[in-house]
Amino acid sequence: MTRDHVARWGKAGALYDFVASVAFVTPWTGALAMDLLGTPHTTPTRMFATLFGTVVVMWSIVRWLRPERLLITADTIGRALFSSWFAWALWQGETPALAVFLALELFWAAAQWRALLRR
Repeated sequence: MTRDHVARWGKAGALYDFVASVAFVTPWTGALAMDLLGTPHTTPTRMFATLFGTVVVMWSIVRWLRPERLLITADTIGRALFSSWFAWALWQGETPALAVFLALELFWAAAQWRALLRR
């Protein structure tokens, strides 16, 4: 497929990441999101969630503004790695709510990978 196809899937993945992560940008909204997910949290947990939320939101904005093949490839590889960590957490008995995020990460990884492979 064309470069535009990669850019469209990359931007769509970036939008998903922004929506899924924006609640974790502050410790207060992150705590609320973790409460809604039924995840126990402490101050250090909230700080790591805030770090995660901030980095993912910034990364999603970069990919939205510059949906280049290299950035989408890096994101796709990151999604595959992140999916393995979700699977590991589920295997360790973490909240089943993670299964929804795992499914979404796998979907976006597959969609972006397919777009990258098509010429």
